[in-house]
Amino acid sequence: MNTKRSMITKTGAVALTAITIFTSMGCGKSSSTASENLDPKNPTTITIWNYYNGDQLAVFEHIIDEFNSTVGAEKGIVAVTVSQGDISTLADSLLDSASGKAGAQDCPTLAAVYSETAYILDQSDSLVPLDDYFTEEELSLYVPGFLEEGRFGEGNQLMQFPILKSTETFTANKTDWEPFAADTGITLESIKTVEDLTAAAEAYYLWTDAKTPDILEDGKSLYGRDSVGNYIYLGSYQLGHELFVVKDGKMNTNMDRDTFKILWDNFYIPYINGYFGSYGNFSSEDAKTGKILALTASSSGVSYLPDSVTLEDDTTHPIELYESNSLPFSEAANDAVVQQGASYCLLKSTPAQLEGAVEFLKWSTQADRNLDFALMSGYSPVTLEANTKKAITEAYSGDTSTPKGKNILDALIISADVFNTKTAYATKPFQGSRDVRTLLESSLLDKAKEDRAAVIAAIEGGATRQEAVEHFSSAIYFDEWFDDLCDEVDQIVMVQ
Repeated sequence: MNTKRSMITKTGAVALTAITIFTSMGCGKSSSTASENLDPKNPTTITIWNYYNGDQLAVFEHIIDEFNSTVGAEKGIVAVTVSQGDISTLADSLLDSASGKAGAQDCPTLAAVYSETAYILDQSDSLVPLDDYFTEEELSLYVPGFLEEGRFGEGNQLMQFPILKSTETFTANKTDWEPFAADTGITLESIKTVEDLTAAAEAYYLWTDAKTPDILEDGKSLYGRDSVGNYIYLGSYQLGHELFVVKDGKMNTNMDRDTFKILWDNFYIPYINGYFGSYGNFSSEDAKTGKILALTASSSGVSYLPDSVTLEDDTTHPIELYESNSLPFSEAANDAVVQQGASYCLLKSTPAQLEGAVEFLKWSTQADRNLDFALMSGYSPVTLEANTKKAITEAYSGDTSTPKGKNILDALIISADVFNTKTAYATKPFQGSRDVRTLLESSLLDKAKEDRAAVIAAIEGGATRQEAVEHFSSAIYFDEWFDDLCDEVDQIVMVQ
């Protein structure tokens, strides 16, 4: 998941609108209880590392300024935020700081990271659990799944706190899908499951291939997805076999062969046949050039989706988008959706800095304030009050008369619906989880790309597509891949 790429930037006018909203909200709630650690006459500085850019960074910096001039001034807290540019750079810099690496920056008080990074920091005794800083009543205001993602380690303590979240959505070029639907009867509304999509992609390849009978096997790919890692983790969980579960302090690995065969048949097999494809860095880029019609990507990245398509001959035409929640497997044992997005961890600091940092987390995630920041960013808010269709629709300031404005609002509403009606799933971190996720994603995607290239070469050499894929689509070939993958996963988990 590339968080930097999926972040939304809008026009300066929209940013100024949000800033006006924030300013009008005043200082919000504050506790009248005196603090033994904080002193308005001797302010405490807290440093917050973020990965925001553009308008999102501008709005966050305004939030910081407002906090400092209201609650911060009242209680003696000065918040300073530093953008590290992107989530990967932030994680690397934070690990360097926590380990005391020469030349590293001083550790911040708060930092936005993925759970794998937070786990590493916790193992080095760099984090402070957040449970003691929140009452049960306060925690009950947040989407439960968002808090649960931040619980791990001994005692399942709250080690990360959510600010913004996202899920995945299924989107498609409705305009260019319609001729395909008219000829085949396969409408977008008929695509209910992953298996439906796989069958539709095969039909689309054959349909486009038949348009040029004098050119063999020039059919087009229907679909692409950004995160193959999400596909594997969520798919396994949906199918009743969560990959990694920590129980009684021990790691239990559940690499179920039948589950992985379903994942294989609905990604690798259509990929090597040309039914699925990936050509640019992101599926939204492939949609813009008409190389695919449908994709699964982060709900927070919807503003990158095209409102027009430019083909190889440089002709351009406007399109309408179709949006829905991500597709489940037909044999899904549960109705889960992926949740993603970095959360904030609290690093060991002075008692005053810890208390000041928690004050900021509480203040910045009050429903109205968090809702406006989320809408500016294209992410979902984290409180139950804000994460509803009604709240989002009433607060949204984007121009819904434009395709992009409407698409963003639709994605936010879809996200709110799934977070309220389905299980929000995120993988729990463990020793080596960062390496395991990288391995799983690259093993399936890289193998698909490599073997697709071999299939194309065989076809160019005179083989039919069926002949070219026969070896790669065999049960023996899958078994070899799966056994090798299990061995590699075991090595990573056991070495830790």
